[in-house]
Amino acid sequence: MNYPSEPLIPSQPINYIHTLHEALKHRDEEVPYSYLMGVSGEAFRFFYNRSDPEAGMNTFFHNPLRATCRALGFKYEVLYDDTYQDASKRLRDNIRDGKPSLLPFPDSCPFLVADKHAETFICQNGYRYQLNAQDLQTKWQPGGGFLELGPHGYYQFVIGEREREPKEREAALGTLRCARKLMRTRRKIRDCAIGLAAYDELIAHLNGMLNRKRKLTEQDVYQIAKWNGQPLLQCIEARKAAVEYLQLVREHFEDEELEHFDKAIAAYQKVVTLLSGVRMVLPSVSSLQSTQDTKLRARIGRVFSQMYTRFIADEQARRLHEVARIFKPACRTAIKLLKQTAGAEGTAINEIEEVLRTSEKMKM
Repeated sequence: MNYPSEPLIPSQPINYIHTLHEALKHRDEEVPYSYLMGVSGEAFRFFYNRSDPEAGMNTFFHNPLRATCRALGFKYEVLYDDTYQDASKRLRDNIRDGKPSLLPFPDSCPFLVADKHAETFICQNGYRYQLNAQDLQTKWQPGGGFLELGPHGYYQFVIGEREREPKEREAALGTLRCARKLMRTRRKIRDCAIGLAAYDELIAHLNGMLNRKRKLTEQDVYQIAKWNGQPLLQCIEARKAAVEYLQLVREHFEDEELEHFDKAIAAYQKVVTLLSGVRMVLPSVSSLQSTQDTKLRARIGRVFSQMYTRFIADEQARRLHEVARIFKPACRTAIKLLKQTAGAEGTAINEIEEVLRTSEKMKM
């Protein structure tokens, strides 16, 4: 495949796709990040769990690394070992054979390559750094799978050689089918609603906060503020990638298909704008940070502790009243924007379905 090279995207990339992008560049495979986001399905993902708004970031319909390698025609292995000793030996063997290996660390998903020193590795995930054997053992902890469920143990995702040259149009049609499935499914995964149902869940959550009889708590607002952090940023970046992906593969379609393609692109551009608006109106975690009680208590001292306790109680009540006063109109605005966003997402997926239907007609 001959794709133009591109710089790494700024802001917050989806970590495992970002790492896969770098691993392929390490092997002199220039594939745009947005293309990887598309074929992995991650450009079209949206998950929401009202009891844990951050859960959707780490919930998966399928393993996106598997999907990407299949679309690109690469062999791959999801390797599992019971013990660290077996896993680290296998990792060294893969690195010696020139196979990039992605590892699930708690805070990232880097790939490792050989260093000039036998006891150290070069770790790459946005930047290069050296990792010794002790650091590797500390960071590489056992888990219950790697972007999918599995037995408890040590996992690594290994990219093999390309076994076939994919047909560009067929790969794009496969991605569009995946996008349709991610948006239309009504099932839940780990209590997360998916796609259009996730928008319904989010809107219902916000409406419920406005309409219920019991008082709004700061924790209620804090849950929404958490979703307005990395989860919403991830969704915005995903839809930007969806626009870029569709623009990249547009050349493999024609005539009536292109009319629907362009409408889908315009709809996803609208989604990006609307979600950016939601991000502006909802509160952020930083705006809800509590007064630093411990520092104030240290200054006031024990003599005034009782006075301080009353002061904090009054201050918290005042802050909660202020938070509720600001949050409710912001919440109403966000609901309006999210309804428009869900409508735009529905339009995008309708147009993608029309591309698929038109493609099937062309085969007849």
